[in-house]
Amino acid sequence: MENSKFRDWTALDYDVLGVILNKMVSLYDYLQFSIVCKSWYFVALRHKHQRSIITSKFPQLPMLIVPSKDGLENQHCLYDPRKNRTRPVDFKFCFNKRCCGSSFGWLIMCEETLNLTLFNPFSGTVICLPSIFIDDEPDYAPDRIVKAILTKDPSLYPNDYMVVAIYSSYSRLCLMRANDKSWTYSYPEPNIPFKDINVSSDTLYATENNMMVWKVEVKNRDDESSSISISLKMVHAKRTNDFVVSYITESSKGELLLVLRSISEEDSQLETTKFKVYKLIDECENDMLRAVKLKSLDGDAMFIGDSQSICVSTKYFPKCLPNCIYFINGYYNYIPNLEQDSGIFNLEDKRFANHYIRDPAHKNLPQPIWIIPTICSKDFED
Repeated sequence: MENSKFRDWTALDYDVLGVILNKMVSLYDYLQFSIVCKSWYFVALRHKHQRSIITSKFPQLPMLIVPSKDGLENQHCLYDPRKNRTRPVDFKFCFNKRCCGSSFGWLIMCEETLNLTLFNPFSGTVICLPSIFIDDEPDYAPDRIVKAILTKDPSLYPNDYMVVAIYSSYSRLCLMRANDKSWTYSYPEPNIPFKDINVSSDTLYATENNMMVWKVEVKNRDDESSSISISLKMVHAKRTNDFVVSYITESSKGELLLVLRSISEEDSQLETTKFKVYKLIDECENDMLRAVKLKSLDGDAMFIGDSQSICVSTKYFPKCLPNCIYFINGYYNYIPNLEQDSGIFNLEDKRFANHYIRDPAHKNLPQPIWIIPTICSKDFED
């Protein structure tokens, strides 16, 4: 048998390389494949359709955008939680703008004027959005945009996505469809202070503190205009006293999950003390959901923070810890000089571990945020 040390891997049969590519679910592995040699690059180039399948069918493992070691605003790194490794990247933006969300590889940046900008740091694409108007807070600041998400990837659905934001000190809800010229606002009476928003099975959900969950529906108005309205319907109503932050997300199997995070504050330092996770099941009357407490994530890993919460199956990312919650920040961006916490929580044994540890010298820079890596077209130019 030919010694593998002398085997010419660049001469592997095209069909064999195609089979390898078709079994990949990680965009990072796909990109690594393409840079092995020139012949492998051209195979990857001819299998562009597989890149689209990977992007649309398999949630990618999030990475953290973190400052460079020297803390320069125009230099950044990506932290890989699988390998506990940080590597530099060439992003085309400064780290001095506040990022109020991250979805599908896009950052949602907030300006001083409360204008939002969608920015894909991997492709350099920018989408400018109009300002969010807060009429009852004359002294508002950029951190009044608490959190924002995208319902779909603008790269894949340029005319069929929405931007949804929680804004103002009242934590109200507003949204904007692709190609809209202005935001649509929700003013429920009494006010509902929302904490998180996400999409599951093409349905938009929002949470309050504790276990209050709302279904968010976008409806056309009953007139000749093309304007829309926001309708809210409570689908889970239960309160608990010992948790202060809630998240809503979807498992890799499409199950709706509610996450409760308990945080203590001492000497300007946040500390996450425990998590609870519930699966919300549609088994009740009047479209109400029943909450079932989970003891594991069924092999998933969950990523939460200021970004859109996401679960990925660890069977596709074997070095990622199963049944664990990778968390960052504590949802308190508007409190000055408050140190955020981060870590890994194992839902099965209730133990905490570390991932990225922030350099104290970077305390005046924006907080790290999870982002889903994407491959842009310039990586595979014909």
